[in-house]
Amino acid sequence: MIQENVWISTNSLDFAQSMTLLLRFQIQSYIQRTMYSHGTSGEQSNYYSRSRGLRVLLVDDDEINRMVTKKMLEKLGCEVTAVSTGFECLSAFSHAENSFRVVVLDLHMPEIYGFEVATRIRKFRSCNWPLIIALTASTEDNVQKRCVQIGMNAVLQKPVLLQAMAAELQRILHRAKPL
Repeated sequence: MIQENVWISTNSLDFAQSMTLLLRFQIQSYIQRTMYSHGTSGEQSNYYSRSRGLRVLLVDDDEINRMVTKKMLEKLGCEVTAVSTGFECLSAFSHAENSFRVVVLDLHMPEIYGFEVATRIRKFRSCNWPLIIALTASTEDNVQKRCVQIGMNAVLQKPVLLQAMAAELQRILHRAKPL
C-alpha cells in the first residue's frame, strides 16, 4: 500500500544535514483489491444496503487518514461529514437538526482526545445514539476496555480495511437499540 524511499545528506563532519522522505500511496488499487478479495458480492451488497444513506460524522486530525476513511465510508453508501478536531465534532452535535447515526472517532488527536469527545457525546446525548466507532493504532488491551467503559460501540485498528469497516457497521447497527 505504501512505497517509501529515504535519503540523508551529511555535512563535512558526517552529521545528518537534511533528510528527504518520499512516500508513494497506492490507495485506489489497494481499496479495489480489498473490496473484491473478501466475501461474496452478495455479502458486499448486504453491507452496502445496511449502510446506504447512513449519516456518519468522521473525526480525524490526519488529513490523509480522514480522506481515505471518508472515501471508504462513502463506498459503503454512507453520507459522510468529516471534521478534523474533537471540538468541531462536539460543535456538530450542538446543532438541533443534526441526525448523525454513527461517529467514527480517532482516539489520539491534539487538544482533546477521542476518549473525552466520546464521554461528552454520551453525557449530552443518548447512551445508545449515536453509535461510536473508535479508530486507533494502539494495540494495548486497556484501550479496548476504556472504549467500552465510556460507551463506545466498536474499536477498529488502523489501518482500517473496507471489509472490517463494513463488518463493524453491520454488527453495531444490528445490535443497536431502536431510536
